[in-house]
Amino acid sequence: MKSAALMNKTPTDMTTGNLFWKIILFALPVMASTAMQLLYVTIDLMTVHYGDSAESMGAIASNNALINLIVVVFTGVSLGVNVLMSEAKGAKNPEKADKIMHTSLLFALISGVGVGVLGFFVSDDLLRLMGTEAHYLEKATLYLRIYFSGLPFLMLYNYAGQMLRAQGDSQTPFFILAISGVINVAFDCLFVFPLHMGVAGVGVATVMAEAVSCVLAILALAKGKRAYVRFSFKKLRIDRVTLHEVLRVGLPAGLQGFFFSLPNVFIQSSLYTIDPGNVNLENGATASANVEGYFHTAIDAICTSVMTFVAANAGAKKKANIKKVFLYGLIWGSLFCGLVALVTAFLYRPLLSLFVDNEESIAAGRERMGVIGFLYFFELTMHLTASVLRGLRHSAIPMWSTLIFCTVMRIILIWTVFPLEQFHTLLWLYALFPITWVFATLSNGVALIILLPKAFRKIDQSIAAEQKEAAPEAA
Repeated sequence: MKSAALMNKTPTDMTTGNLFWKIILFALPVMASTAMQLLYVTIDLMTVHYGDSAESMGAIASNNALINLIVVVFTGVSLGVNVLMSEAKGAKNPEKADKIMHTSLLFALISGVGVGVLGFFVSDDLLRLMGTEAHYLEKATLYLRIYFSGLPFLMLYNYAGQMLRAQGDSQTPFFILAISGVINVAFDCLFVFPLHMGVAGVGVATVMAEAVSCVLAILALAKGKRAYVRFSFKKLRIDRVTLHEVLRVGLPAGLQGFFFSLPNVFIQSSLYTIDPGNVNLENGATASANVEGYFHTAIDAICTSVMTFVAANAGAKKKANIKKVFLYGLIWGSLFCGLVALVTAFLYRPLLSLFVDNEESIAAGRERMGVIGFLYFFELTMHLTASVLRGLRHSAIPMWSTLIFCTVMRIILIWTVFPLEQFHTLLWLYALFPITWVFATLSNGVALIILLPKAFRKIDQSIAAEQKEAAPEAA
């Protein structure tokens, strides 16, 4: 009863009231939800490390860059649903919101099944293509195939979760992930320790948890008492105009995620060349990446909230609120970046020790954390400017910025500068991240300076047209 009451809490009104506090209160459950998903990966790694072997941990870790690449693409596409539904809610248009919901969920199911089947059969080829070491390959392929089999559940949950947030409900996705997280931990322990299923057990437990989160999210959309629109199986159909709108906003965001994550595959491969066969070096980098994932939850949550609030206020034609949302997001994000820097400086050892237990691995992890943790503000500004542009339906701009600076520029530097002896180090490999963040931020910032006044003029014209139409009626 208590859980049901929490899931039916009144959604946040994103266009009125004190937006400074509303943004962070909306972001906290999003942050917790993302952290919960990362906790799946953390528990998978720790369980298989202590219940099976360090090699099994390395096999799962070798999938991280590729799995992240897959997830960010389809999560990015689902952001189009968030923007359009937030806009529809802000404009008080439930008919449009209803079409967005049912078109998007059916698209998520079809694309999830298609990509899942394709990925299952090409898993081995994908891992070989990204340079996975031979001693990891068999187990890594097994884990990736199991992961792909659960992709439809993951896709449906991500789309449903974006719809709940777009309606002002960021808490229900968190409660859903908390429930599925308990299931994931329980079956991880069961499959790995007493049943000795190793990598396969961890993969199956993750898919089971994703299936539970998918079912609960669909039920929340169908049964939520205060939902703006409700899901119904009878309404599942593809509306071409609506799908085109969703893809117009979401596809560039998905491609941006692809372009942002693609160089990570090259960085993972380049890591292997620094000291070939050094498992401690690789595990230290993996440990740092897992810790950083939790850092990123705060930035990602704030930027998702900013995007949602911007879209809602654009739909409600409230220009002043759009400016406030951007400023408030920058303030909250800067505070979290300061916290990340403090954690990096003083707590790196206990955090890295959760994943590795030797000095060489901790030293390698600390070097990566130092570069990224102290310069995280630049990633914040890159994502925040992109989120405002996306909330205003300008998804293509940050996509191109990411392609040029976070993909092409990084890959060129990996191929040309990194192989040079003086730059062939962990420090210079990970310095590629902040260097490209700065350039992408400048590009997005210039675009925002140019496009924001145009968006405001469009709002003014829309208001003027509405007032003109209303004048004869009043007369």
